[in-house]
Amino acid sequence: MTAAHGPDGPGHELGLGLDFGSTGLRAVFGRPGGPVRRLALSDAGWPWLLCEPTVAGPLPVTFPSLKSRLGSERPVLVGGVARAPDELVTGLLRQVRERVEAEAGGRVTLTVVSVPVGYRSAQRTALLHAARQAGLDEVRLIGDAMAAVIGHTEGRGSTTCLVYSMGYGGFELGLVRGARERYRALGHESASSTGGRAFDDAALTAMLRAARGRAHPARLQEADWLRLRARVERIREELCAPGGDGGALLELDLGGGLPVQLEFDREVLAAYLGQHVRRTLDRAQTLLERTAMDRREVDTLLLVGGGTRLEAVRSGVRGLGREVVRAPEDLLATGALLHASQLAGVPAAGLEGLAPAPSDTADDTLSDAPRLSVTLLPPAPAPAAAEAAPPGAESAVPLDVALARQLAEQGRVEEARALLEAIVSEAGALLESLAQRSAVPEADAESWIDHKAARRLTAARDLLTEGRYEEAVQASHAAWHTAGSGTSGADVMDAMIGVHCAAAMASSAPEHFPDAERWLRCAYGHDPTNARVRELLAERTYRHAERLEGRGRRDDAVEALERCLSWNPEHGPAQALLERISRRDRNHRDRGGVPR
Repeated sequence: MTAAHGPDGPGHELGLGLDFGSTGLRAVFGRPGGPVRRLALSDAGWPWLLCEPTVAGPLPVTFPSLKSRLGSERPVLVGGVARAPDELVTGLLRQVRERVEAEAGGRVTLTVVSVPVGYRSAQRTALLHAARQAGLDEVRLIGDAMAAVIGHTEGRGSTTCLVYSMGYGGFELGLVRGARERYRALGHESASSTGGRAFDDAALTAMLRAARGRAHPARLQEADWLRLRARVERIREELCAPGGDGGALLELDLGGGLPVQLEFDREVLAAYLGQHVRRTLDRAQTLLERTAMDRREVDTLLLVGGGTRLEAVRSGVRGLGREVVRAPEDLLATGALLHASQLAGVPAAGLEGLAPAPSDTADDTLSDAPRLSVTLLPPAPAPAAAEAAPPGAESAVPLDVALARQLAEQGRVEEARALLEAIVSEAGALLESLAQRSAVPEADAESWIDHKAARRLTAARDLLTEGRYEEAVQASHAAWHTAGSGTSGADVMDAMIGVHCAAAMASSAPEHFPDAERWLRCAYGHDPTNARVRELLAERTYRHAERLEGRGRRDDAVEALERCLSWNPEHGPAQALLERISRRDRNHRDRGGVPR
């Protein structure tokens, strides 16, 4: 097929090339050996990016892509209605097939879909099943890097390409060599910690960190969060555009008071992106060294994905190849279609390295992502009406309880229970603190607060050394509620979180795990931006899974590993243990047994 436009005659067999991305789908089609036609698709009405409450990340919500949910068997909420992700993708692909066949007057007989090399086995299987349910009879998958190179060379010539892809879902490198219409993948590197989603989450996390004490993110609804995410994405692109200068404002309107204004600085954002780009360059150097190649041997550096539109990314990667090419938006879909044409006349066995395989993310050097900072602007003078508002008029329903209710309605019972237990614990400690403070003269209140908080922290640490962990956690809660929002409040909260972490990590015994997980979840509820707590949640859950697996409790171990990966999807030891358990089960089934 050639990348030219032209009509197809009626009744022809058609090839279809798809680029199945995190934020949209691109499609091209045509007859084998004929012209390529592009299908104009509207993303309106398709929930590419979701918004769901969570207690397992730096934000109170997460923005998974529909693509990432394939194969999870976990429903997603679309307009308040629970839908199966596989069902949604089937509907989308059916719509694409029907439109292609209507426009071309033919029948789609072979479809090739471009996906990341790191796309997991369950996700690839679900995608193939959804395509067949949509009426696409013969479907193949191809790695994004391979599709990009085939599309760039149009299936001809000899070249060595380094594909540098940065999209919403993450970062991927692919080294591909083509000669005499044959292509071979030399190696891949990938990580989810650099990409559009990571950048958006970092910006929103920095926003909440800067507005801490003056903002209540639980008041934001799903639509509000999606608008904020889209806004920080636009801010990033505006500030990173060539010739852009100054900063950009983001106004966070939480209701019940004046909006909070934050400023994103161009230089700060460029420095943040620069740290990410340097990490990707390290990963590129690792790939070249592993394949015994030099940068001078790379003919073309092919830039793919929305992230490579940023000037900070483009300028940072120059030098990885003799020629730098910014790929057109439909290059992956075109490459997938050209591969379909090759399959029509060339046996699949003659094409090397095309089948996507999971990448090894155990040594993900990008996981220690740098932090992004924003500036909280001084508030404008409050109007008289706002000053006169009664203190209890903000919300009739406790906001954290509303979040817990949302989690419960989604079937995430354990997360809802942990959040409610934290609320009850805080309420008890606060009531005790208020009762004691009521007898203290107002003039001595500040010194009383500091002294009382310090005493309770000391008591909490003493209780830790005695192994009385639950009492230590409660004492640290009481210390923080005593300090409140005073000058020492932030330091006391950090110390309280430290007590939670110490109590949780004091023992790896399985019987200690329920309490450990509860204390760590409680700490995370206090400070959702605390990366250390999230890492400890993943690590403590992994240790629990190891103990369970060692005791022969295979099903419980798998469940714990899946929880570990929900806190840190790139936890290498957890991924490896889960794969070992799955491999043992497959071998056992092959010998005629049943999964243990």
